[in-house]
Amino acid sequence: MKNLYLIFLTILVISCGKSGDAVHSSSYDDISISMDTVIVDSKDEILMAATSSFGYSYSNDLDKLFYWDGRSASMEIIDLDLLELVEKKEFEKEGPNGVGQYAYSSKYINDEIFAVGEWNEVKIIDFDGKVKKRIKLEDEWIKENLDESESLNPLVFSSDGNFMYCAITNFSKINSNIVEVDLENNTTKIFELPEFDKRENFRVTFKYDGGGMSMYAPGISTLKNNGKIIFTSDAFSNLYVYDHDTDSVTFEMITNKLTPNEKMGTYRNEVSSQESFQEEMNKINQEISFSQPLWDNKNKVFYRFSYYAKPKLNDDEETKFNVFLSILDQSFEVIGEKEISEHFKSRPQALFVKDGLIYNYLNVDDELGFVRLKIN
Repeated sequence: MKNLYLIFLTILVISCGKSGDAVHSSSYDDISISMDTVIVDSKDEILMAATSSFGYSYSNDLDKLFYWDGRSASMEIIDLDLLELVEKKEFEKEGPNGVGQYAYSSKYINDEIFAVGEWNEVKIIDFDGKVKKRIKLEDEWIKENLDESESLNPLVFSSDGNFMYCAITNFSKINSNIVEVDLENNTTKIFELPEFDKRENFRVTFKYDGGGMSMYAPGISTLKNNGKIIFTSDAFSNLYVYDHDTDSVTFEMITNKLTPNEKMGTYRNEVSSQESFQEEMNKINQEISFSQPLWDNKNKVFYRFSYYAKPKLNDDEETKFNVFLSILDQSFEVIGEKEISEHFKSRPQALFVKDGLIYNYLNVDDELGFVRLKIN
């Protein structure tokens, strides 16, 4: 049995802003950051959650972390208070409650149900393994507002599980509209995120001889906060807030002082070789990228990382990043920012904020760990 380890503690002093700047009720003009690293007690199990910084879901109160392993059709449940594995729940792949052979993704909905995705089908499942609903993404009613070449990519569900919000995938041209799927009435509604259409400037598509294609483009991510859904893209600091209760979408402009507010370059949308595809991706990644804003319920602020890759001198060199931290108030005003590149060997992989601590993914000798940052 592995125990919870405290590996190191480092105090960093960071100064932001200038004397004479306006002072907020909780000033971040002069801050310090303390860091430590912890490892989850795996109870002598092999945790697949340690293998990737993607695919996590969290309970609404952040007391549980859920990681879906599609190969074994199992859910790893981790107690975030005790930092230990609670359970590995196995699910059927076949039969009336089968999740399918290729259920590659999972999204937490509430304490009773979650969703798994398998190609063009989404299944709503309870934690006892019973399939409650099957949603076929190719059904006519769900695709009625899409072009023939477009498909749905589920992003997030309402907390009651009645609504599913999907991005639209199109390999030929970026479509930034969001489809709200009413799972009770089998209807859809589209709302637009027009500022995100500029993602088309950073789409790169490579078509293989004999069929098939690869596409790289800035994505759309979501964060649920205070009953609303925040839509972000890694290409822009600006974001959208959707309020289902008022059926309104609000565009929030965020201005940074230390970095550009968005990607700006010009790139080829279509390339004819794998080498050109990789070359365009590398150039795009040398522009600024933005993480999701992470809500700190204790201090009532958002934390957001931004970063860009430094050019490599040769192919064997490890990619290094310039990294910045921004602190936003509840109105998305930047109230503090600082470059923190010297403290990150790679791009930040921040996942969530719990009890005022920012949890960053870390693989520690194939065990799941977190680097925790506290903003003082």
